[in-house]
This record gives sequence, C-alpha cells and structure tokens, in this order.
Amino acid sequence: MGFERAVTFVLAHEGGYTDGSSGDPGGATNFGISKRAYPDLDIKALTPEVARGIYRRDYWWKCQCDALPADLAFAVFDCAINQGQDAAIRILQDCARVKQDGVFGPATLNGAASVSVSDYLAMRAMRYVYTHGFSENGHGWMRRLFELAKAGS
Repeated sequence: MGFERAVTFVLAHEGGYTDGSSGDPGGATNFGISKRAYPDLDIKALTPEVARGIYRRDYWWKCQCDALPADLAFAVFDCAINQGQDAAIRILQDCARVKQDGVFGPATLNGAASVSVSDYLAMRAMRYVYTHGFSENGHGWMRRLFELAKAGS
C-alpha cells in the first residue's frame, strides 16, 4: 500500500483551501494542513507536493508507518492526520495492549504485529464518539473510516 496510496486517500478526503470560517479549530486549512499547526506556512498557496512532504515527514515517519503492516500503516497515518499523531499512537498502543504514552518505541512496534485493522478502526470510532463536535461532524468522520476500511482491503 505504502505512503503514496495512503496520502492520495488523505488528500482526496481533506480537500482544498478553506478560510476557517466553517468553525474548524485549525483556522485556514489547505489539503488538511492548518494554519494553527503550521503558523509560518502560507496555507492558501500550499501545493499538493508541499502537503505530501509535510505528511511524509510529520505524520508517516513520526508514526513509523514504514515499520507497520501496510493496511495498519494506512489506518494509523490517516488517524494521525485526522485525530492527531498522539491519538494515532495511543490508539495503536491501546490495541496492542502496551503502555499508552504516545511514544512509538520498541514495545509499540512489537505489539503492533498483533493489531488488526478492524480493532484499530473500532477504537478510532469510539474516540470520535467522545470528541467535541461529534454531533456535527460524526457522520463524515464515520464515513471516512468506512471508506478507509474499504480502500485498505
């Protein structure tokens, strides 16, 4: 599956430029990259190529997706973007039954071998239910999970 397939999925779901007036806490956003997370970046002028570079460096590599089984890497990567890197790693750790510290270390990597994508996505769904804004955004978040599950199979 790899990074290219995963980032293509993400870019299709994150969309283009929005000015933040929709109530998104990240403010202005382009390709899912927010002004809040990258205050020194010209969000409006962001290109898909630059977004891909940010996603590889700050999400794919940070979550060590190259070391994970391909289908799980796809799910962890998407979670890191949509729910945050810390959440992506903690959900993986919870599924792997290792210490949930948000740090991707050897125990997380070893435990990841036993994690099914279905379990990981179910834990993501549970986290969404308790996320502020679920009543407004939950349908879209859940649809994204189902589309990810379908794309990853």
